[in-house]
Amino acid sequence: MTSDLPPLMRAQSLAEQAYQAIREGIATGLFDAGERVTERGLAARLNVSPTPIREAIRRLEQEGLIERVSARQLRVVEHSPDALRELMLTSAALRAMEARFATRKITDDALDRMAALVDTLATEHDRTDSDYLRIAREFDLEIEKAADNPTLRGIIGSLSVVGHERRTRSVVSMRTHTEIGERRIQGHRDILAALRSRDADAVEQAFRRHATTGVELLLGDLD
Repeated sequence: MTSDLPPLMRAQSLAEQAYQAIREGIATGLFDAGERVTERGLAARLNVSPTPIREAIRRLEQEGLIERVSARQLRVVEHSPDALRELMLTSAALRAMEARFATRKITDDALDRMAALVDTLATEHDRTDSDYLRIAREFDLEIEKAADNPTLRGIIGSLSVVGHERRTRSVVSMRTHTEIGERRIQGHRDILAALRSRDADAVEQAFRRHATTGVELLLGDLD
C-alpha cells in the first residue's frame, strides 16, 4: 500500500473525521473490496483511540460499506455487479437533479471555465489519465458549487463506492477506443450548451444521459 489514511485534526469531532477518512479510503480504493480490517488496526492508522472508530464503523455498517465478520474483525463490503450498478445509476440520477438545481444559479464566468476545461480535454491528447480525471472533476465541481445543496451532495457522496483506480481504468478504455472518448467530450459539450440556455429540463436530461453512459462504461470495464 503506497498511501495511508490522513491524520485527524483534533479541533473537530474525531468520530466524524474517522468516518470521513475511512469512507474516503473505501471510495478511493485505499481499501480493497473484501479487505478485512479491525477497530484496533484502524485506530492505530488514524492515531486515535478505538472509541471514535467504533462510532465511525457503526455509520459505515449502516451504509452497507463495512460488515462485521466476527466480534473483532470487519470486512469492506464487496458489492455484487447488480448492487453496484443500482448504486451508480441512483447517483447518476441525483447528480442530474443537482445539475438541474445549478441551472439558474451558475454564472457566465463558471460556464466559461467549464468550456475551457472541455476544450482542454478535446485538444491536449498528451495528458495523463490522472489529468483527465482531474479536469473532468473540475467540470463537475463547477456544477456542484453552483447548485449549493449540501443535503443532496451528502446523499450523492454516500453512494460513492468506486475508487480512483477503477475510474482510471475507464479512462484507459477511452484512450483505446477514441470514439468513446469523443462521445464523452460531446456529452460535456451537451451539458454546457444546456446550461448556457438556462433550460433546466434540458440540463437534467443531458447530464443524466452523460452520467448514465459513464456508469455503463465503467461497469463494462469492470466486467
